[in-house]
Amino acid sequence: MKFGCCLIAVLTAVLSFNGSAYAVECKTQIDIPQRLLDSRLTLLGELHGTSQIPDFVGAYVCNLASRVRSVALALEYEEEEQPLIDAYLASDGGIKARRALLGKGRWAVPTQEQDGRTSKAMFALLEGVRQYNQAAPDRTIKVRAISGPDDASMSRNVRALTLENQSAHIVALTGELHASNGKGNVFDPAAEPMGYLLRDLRPISLVAEYDEGMAWNCMGAGQCAPHLSLSMQIERGARFSISMRPPSERPGFDGSFYVGKIEASMPAD
Repeated sequence: MKFGCCLIAVLTAVLSFNGSAYAVECKTQIDIPQRLLDSRLTLLGELHGTSQIPDFVGAYVCNLASRVRSVALALEYEEEEQPLIDAYLASDGGIKARRALLGKGRWAVPTQEQDGRTSKAMFALLEGVRQYNQAAPDRTIKVRAISGPDDASMSRNVRALTLENQSAHIVALTGELHASNGKGNVFDPAAEPMGYLLRDLRPISLVAEYDEGMAWNCMGAGQCAPHLSLSMQIERGARFSISMRPPSERPGFDGSFYVGKIEASMPAD
């Protein structure tokens, strides 16, 4: 299994002094718009179960950490998963540490119940953060589990994270419906998504755009497997590019990030 491929280049993860901070060379470069650099809270709306979206997020937080003072990555895991995540990030990343994470909690549920949030790509994202933090102990990227039973609880968890880390740039990766900053969705016009409930913090919400491909997700109880996901009608830029133009067919978002053709990421094992 290949871990953290797009967060840092392991062979070139050498600290280099840059002004008053140490930075790690990121394998994949991303042009981050100034508007995002100026914002303390970015919400990324994803399609669970792809290889490409976690790769983008890893590259994004690596590039962001080289430009700002502090970064915290909020992920859609239940709060009960936090000790497992903390233990893995503090570990040597060896077989014993991997088994300790993958053998418990959401990671250990049967394959047919895995919804894409505990995929190989998501594990690689955590491994990449672990490697980054070891290479830059003075510039560590924090990871926080912020999921809950509903959007209200998720918004409270993100809000608490902003209060605990007042100098940090927070990047929250959740399903698309949670990340929207507009009221209502295709299922419920009265729904109040996490992004909408955080609107007083003026978050910037970006939605994933991609070409047709496969994603590991669930179409019903016990029906989790690779499924076809159609592409959007978008103005495509380069792979891993960011557009600050609100997508006309995706209300509730300030812009988008494009990851190219998607491939299903199997559950981590």
